[in-house]
Amino acid sequence: MTKKGAIIASMTGFGRGEVVRDGCRAVFELSSVNSRFLEVSLRLPRWLMGMEAPLRGIIDKRISRGKIFGQLTWERTDLEPTQSINEPLADWYIETLGRVSSKHKSLGPLTVGDLIRIPDLWGTQAETIDTTIESVLNDSLMAALEQLVAARNREGQALARDLCERVGLVENYVGQIKALADGVPAAIRDKLNARIQELFGQAGYDPQRLAQEVAYMAERADITEECVRLLVHTKHFVETLDAGEAAGRRLNFLMQEMNREANTIGSKSASSEISTLAVQLKEELERIREQVQNIE
Repeated sequence: MTKKGAIIASMTGFGRGEVVRDGCRAVFELSSVNSRFLEVSLRLPRWLMGMEAPLRGIIDKRISRGKIFGQLTWERTDLEPTQSINEPLADWYIETLGRVSSKHKSLGPLTVGDLIRIPDLWGTQAETIDTTIESVLNDSLMAALEQLVAARNREGQALARDLCERVGLVENYVGQIKALADGVPAAIRDKLNARIQELFGQAGYDPQRLAQEVAYMAERADITEECVRLLVHTKHFVETLDAGEAAGRRLNFLMQEMNREANTIGSKSASSEISTLAVQLKEELERIREQVQNIE
């Protein structure tokens, strides 16, 4: 499967994969959160660190964005425990901590229980990474990855449905704004005419000059282009969701353009009704922007 899936995916999810085979048991747990890029962090036993790069490659083929945390639990089911203590290191801890304890009486004496809790003192005899171990590791990671991708896809579909509904609200606000904007020139003319009549009556009244002022003010308040461009962006937004690709970056870009048009509409609004709708429009766009941050 390529990075481009068949549906929109979220960047958050969890997956677990367990494989018990050929005397080995591997449990991979993967979780993911939002990130601008793909970041993979794997916690592996030291002797398996050589497998980190190929395991990262498996994840990279399935996921394009998100911060991925992976933890492996590994054990041999066909061998006796091989835990051993690093005695030289234990001697160093006992001597060093003993001096600190004697110097600071409030710490109390060093106990065997204290030593047991020091992870560096204990280790498992390293194994040789063979094809069997590689196979078990890869299969457990793939199983966890399948669950993670499925979880991200489910959440992505829920996000897509919510976003489509919110885009519909945005388009409704724009429609209301356009309807109000169509009456702006007449409202400006009536307001100016009433003001002139109030100040001068019929004296000094120049209909041609009034028409020029109305045209100038109407042009400054015209938001037709902004509304049209915003609706074009909402159309592209829905088309991007329907395309079913890793679309988070493109949706982020479209949100920037939509917010730019909404800000211009708000700054040019010529009536309190349009101003109120512009505020509601920007609030809805902000909700959409927050949701888009979750999309791969």
